[in-house]
Amino acid sequence: MARGDETTGITAFGTYIPSMRLHRKAMASEVGWINPALNGYRHGVRAICDFDEDVITMAVEAARRCKDLQALGEIFAIVAASTTFPFADRLNASVVAAAAGLPNCVQAVDIANTQRAGVSAFRVAERLSAADGAPRPVLCVAADRRRGRPGSLVEMTSGDASAAFLFGCENVIARIVAHRVSTVDFVDHYRRANEAYEYGWEERWVRDEGYRKIAPPVLTCAMEAAGVSSAEIDHFIFPSTIRGIAAGLAKSIDIRDDAVRDDFQDVIGEAGAAHSLLMLADTLCAAGPGEKILMAGFGQGCEAIVLETTSLIKSISDRQGVRALAESDQHELPFIRYLSFNGQLEPDFGPRAETDRKTALSAAYRHADRVARLIAGKCEKCGTVQFPKAKICVNPNCGHEGNQSDHALAQEAAVIKTVTTDWLGFSRNPPNRYGMVEFASGARMIMNFTSAPDELPVGSEVSMVYRIQEFDPYRKFHRYSWKAKSADGRIMET
Repeated sequence: MARGDETTGITAFGTYIPSMRLHRKAMASEVGWINPALNGYRHGVRAICDFDEDVITMAVEAARRCKDLQALGEIFAIVAASTTFPFADRLNASVVAAAAGLPNCVQAVDIANTQRAGVSAFRVAERLSAADGAPRPVLCVAADRRRGRPGSLVEMTSGDASAAFLFGCENVIARIVAHRVSTVDFVDHYRRANEAYEYGWEERWVRDEGYRKIAPPVLTCAMEAAGVSSAEIDHFIFPSTIRGIAAGLAKSIDIRDDAVRDDFQDVIGEAGAAHSLLMLADTLCAAGPGEKILMAGFGQGCEAIVLETTSLIKSISDRQGVRALAESDQHELPFIRYLSFNGQLEPDFGPRAETDRKTALSAAYRHADRVARLIAGKCEKCGTVQFPKAKICVNPNCGHEGNQSDHALAQEAAVIKTVTTDWLGFSRNPPNRYGMVEFASGARMIMNFTSAPDELPVGSEVSMVYRIQEFDPYRKFHRYSWKAKSADGRIMET
């Protein structure tokens, strides 16, 4: 197929980068004695998930920043990509779909097992959107949380992040013009099932026999299929942890040096399957109308996509690029706490950590709307909003008995009414902080606070974020819920 479908394309996008940062200098100081070559990578920082974040929570945040929950409720399908999904035999996209407010009739697909999974998911989502000659909105989201052994190059160069793209036929800002792919069982690295860490091969071999031989023919064929020359490529996206790969490939196929896009290695790291899409989001923030973008992903072959922006690209000119977002919200994470968060160090949290946290799957299913979608009830008589929904209105002046309509709270701002700091209850990042919050609609509930190194004062404005509530260490099950996060420290009148 030489040309993409002319009625569908990218209509919106969003990115999410966790606020925790691990300084590579600190990493090299701790583990550089294992491999002195790591000192060559000691500059910059890498983005790290908080103790209650993972691929699913990052994917939800990217989706929410792509569109609001009301718009996401009209999605026809979701395609999720990652090499580090928390579940191997549970549809991870279904967890994202529920938290992002997608309808139960949504089609959901997971794509994994290769670093180019994000680019593949991007193409699948575009095709689903254009299927059957009736364009429908489809969401593509990619997130990764790669982990390496302490002292490995993977640990030094990786970063955690996610990106989401919405495809549709209205207000299209960029379209796929051509797509080409090769599948080659070239093993640059691999991770066996049920293994935490990957095994990587020698960098020179990967560079010379992999990138330099496998990628150029696919990139060239994609440009030929699009009917554009290398000189017409305005932006070239090719992520790699090996330095100089993108610039070298651009030179080999005569793409201008200034077309090679920033890979954010110094402020984020390499976000695995999500990185090509993260770079595309940044590119769209900077691109003008009619510009050509060549995006690729490498892994067991190469997949390349040529895109062209439309005149509507001007409508997103006020968006911050990825580098600006990465530099705007940063909290330093000590190396030893990073090891604890990622299960590479097991501190003695004492008897408080020994409580059995078994999740009743039947109860979780029955309360899915309340927990996953944060749905409250609205009294049909007086309009009072309460959480959870009930058969009796909590308003003492009403007390109406009957069904309550759904009212979504996930997008509403809220204000802290009370704060408790608890050093006795177990937390992987003590202390626990929780309290009463009041939503703009008047609903009140007790919530955990997250990403709060210090106690938030009463009156602080908070927003809702989807996070890991508990992890069952015996059955290896994550339970997710909504938490309150500081909204840039603002204090509201109460």
